[in-house]
Amino acid sequence: MSDGQPTDAYRCGQLYAALAALERLGSPSAKASLDRPGERSKASQNPRGTLKGHLDRAVTYLMHARSRRKGTEAAAIFRSIPELLPESKELPGSLGFAQQDDFSQGWHAQVKALEAAAH
Repeated sequence: MSDGQPTDAYRCGQLYAALAALERLGSPSAKASLDRPGERSKASQNPRGTLKGHLDRAVTYLMHARSRRKGTEAAAIFRSIPELLPESKELPGSLGFAQQDDFSQGWHAQVKALEAAAH
């Protein structure tokens, strides 16, 4: 993070964690495609390539979670998405090594926040 403000890369990491949790809640197998090995690494290199499609499907994930009686938790995650979007107008297309580290830090922070909210 720079100047105490989350970087776009950090926010993308947070967004990744939120979208994975939302997808997981709506999936009958409790697995998300974002949980597949290598997906987070791929997203940390090219957030736009990974996250854009999942952002487009966020409402579908929410509706599936609601049908599985996990709507309250899913709605809270869904409502957090606007705050996690990067400040720039688009998701970054590629990130350097330092930015990938920011992405990872954002992901870890969001996973912890989601775990705390679930308890």
